[in-house]
Parts: sequence; structure tokens; C-alpha cells
Amino acid sequence: MLTAISSMAQTAYFGNVPTNADKLEAFKKTTTLFTLPYADYKNIDQFEQAIKKSWTITPYKIIKPEELVNYQTSANYSFFYLDTYGEQIDTIKNLNLVYGLKMISPTLKPKQMQETTLATVTLFPDAVSTLQIILVTEEGGSKRATKSKQLGMLYNHSKFLNWSAGLLSGYLKQINDGLLMKQTRGLDYQFYNKKRLPELVEETLYIPEYVREVFSSQPVTLVQAPAEEQYRYKFKFVTNAALDSLILSKESNIKYLVYTKRSNDKMISIYDSKDGLLIYQMFSFQAPNFSMNDLNKIKKTIKEIE
Repeated sequence: MLTAISSMAQTAYFGNVPTNADKLEAFKKTTTLFTLPYADYKNIDQFEQAIKKSWTITPYKIIKPEELVNYQTSANYSFFYLDTYGEQIDTIKNLNLVYGLKMISPTLKPKQMQETTLATVTLFPDAVSTLQIILVTEEGGSKRATKSKQLGMLYNHSKFLNWSAGLLSGYLKQINDGLLMKQTRGLDYQFYNKKRLPELVEETLYIPEYVREVFSSQPVTLVQAPAEEQYRYKFKFVTNAALDSLILSKESNIKYLVYTKRSNDKMISIYDSKDGLLIYQMFSFQAPNFSMNDLNKIKKTIKEIE
């Protein structure tokens, strides 16, 4: 179960939180166990490649979700796993899906362990998966039974648009380096790299195909930005599979965009695959849909840097 601190960002980490200070050093001595949606185990070699590319802070191992029970009472392991958490803003209740990193540690009470969340990656489920999780959550029953049904749905049936081996390597790079430097990043994190981002004037921005598919399914807006404000640099839509190949290539050197819808908010991120560096991120509150204006904002930022 994720604690309240995890109700933050697309890729969030908590290395500079007072309550985590003593936990971080203990975490570095663990072996991190990665679980994946069951459909991804057929591509386990690609996920192994993605993790190896970005994860250096601890030894690691990929296991099946049902194997977690064999490790969850040992402080020698940390875990990446799928999970949900709810939050309420005013009268609006949201259910968010994440790939979370946690560790456990002993407490003063015998046989009781404390869970600490060290990082989360916000996932963007497709419409069917969102509806399925909501229906399971609203069925009622005990918290344990509901959580079991949610996890079963997440691992067996859910589809996440912003999830693939290549994209995971970028997320892990942020978490790995952030925890190594004992830093914290939260939801309202907005950032651009003054050196790398302007390189898009001459380079192609790669955009996953799901972004175009989501954009095409949204209501048409007739309001367009003036021509001088529009994103006129090169960009290309590619499938997740093609993007994975580009990202995980040994000679990889592309910049790619990730769009994450989180309840009623969105995050637009740009990564440089050369070293996994995050070079741009913009969070938009109460504006969940992708629009061409999101690209225009990137151009505006580049112009401000220049």
C-alpha cells in the first residue's frame, strides 16, 4: 500500500525526505526485485536490457508477481511493483496507477515490518483499463480483497500507454540518479535543460504513436496558435516497439516525448536517450488532454532560452 507521499509526479523520488534519511542507506544494501505485467515476460530480455542500462544503485533481479510473497518479510530486498492509490481534491476523488519502489524494515513490534516508498512512476492506462480498475474498486468488500482484485487486474489485464522497456529505462535513470544524489522530486516539478532542449531546433523529436491516437480521439478544437508560435521543428510519430529499439540501441542518440495523463492532470516529458537525461518536463493541472499547444510550449521555452 502506497503512503500519502507517493501521490506525486510522473517520475517521483524521495531521497531527501527526513523520514527516509536512514532508510536510504539501508536501501542501497538491498537487492531490488522488479515485477512486470504478465504480458511483458515474453519480452523479458528487452526489459533486462532496459534495467541494466539505467539501474546501478543496487543489485537487481526480475521476478514474477506471485514470487513477491517469498521476499516481503525480508529487509534484504526492495521491490518495484504495480499499485494504485486514491486521493481526494475538494469533492473530486481520483484513483491513480503507479509503478512504485518500496522497501521494508523492522519495527519495535515483533513480526511487524514498516513499508517505505522511495519512488513512483505514474502510469497512463488506456480507457478500458481505467474503467476496469474503477469497477473493481467500486465493487466493495474488505480493503485486502479490493487490493487483491486491483493487483490482479493490473498485472493480468491492464494496458499502460506510457509503458515499455525503452520508456522504463528513462524512468529508472531518473530514480536511480535522484536517489544516489539524495534528492526529492514531486508532482509540480517543471524543468528544462538550457543546453539540451534547444538542440531540438535541428533534431527530430520522437513521439510515441499512442499520443497521436489519444489526440485523435479527443474533441476537435478550432482555436489555433498564431503561426509564429506553432511548433515547426521536426517531429516523428513512432510505435512503442520502434521507439524501444531506438532508445535501447547501444549508439542511441534521440530525444523523445512521453505524455502521461494522471486523473485530471497531465505531464509532458522529454528525454535524451544518449544518457537517459530528462531535458524537459511540464505539469498541467486540470488540463489532462494532449494538445498541439503542448508542443508550442516547448518551442516557446526554446525561444526563451535562445
